[in-house]
Amino acid sequence: MESSFKIFQSGSVNERPPVSSKIREYFEQFISNNVLEKKKIIIGGKWNIYLSIMFTGDGPKVLFERISLAKDPRIVKSEHVKIYFVFIRVKHIRESENPLLKTIELMYEAIKIFLTTTYNKKITSEFMDELWKQVDLEYLLSLPYPAPLEEQKYTGHVLKSNEQIEVLN
Repeated sequence: MESSFKIFQSGSVNERPPVSSKIREYFEQFISNNVLEKKKIIIGGKWNIYLSIMFTGDGPKVLFERISLAKDPRIVKSEHVKIYFVFIRVKHIRESENPLLKTIELMYEAIKIFLTTTYNKKITSEFMDELWKQVDLEYLLSLPYPAPLEEQKYTGHVLKSNEQIEVLN
């Protein structure tokens, strides 16, 4: 079985930034090519690694300022999957003069925190900071904002033919 790395994004309809799923897809490929293959991490291993980026609002249970990585992954042994959860507060996106750029920056920061925490012997903050310079911001900023609902593709939401969102439980 060939292992893989995938990124998912989720958040309630009112809390998530209306960004294109192409940002997530870009980062998935960018990280696979520039980090995982070069550092020989995940690719070729026995586990599929899923990073779930969850956008969250404010509330009494939100005990972090910007980004928080959950302590332990959820493991689904039968599927050979480890799911890591990272949370981003949308407050910083809403307060930004350029919400699309802020979302891109926070998503990259979330990925950086995941990689430097989980694979800290092979991936440093300095490495990830240098890699940021290679991100194609011109392409990412050319994506529509707000993205059409059918292009957002958040986990847990299915677009019906009449363009209503159905929340899956």
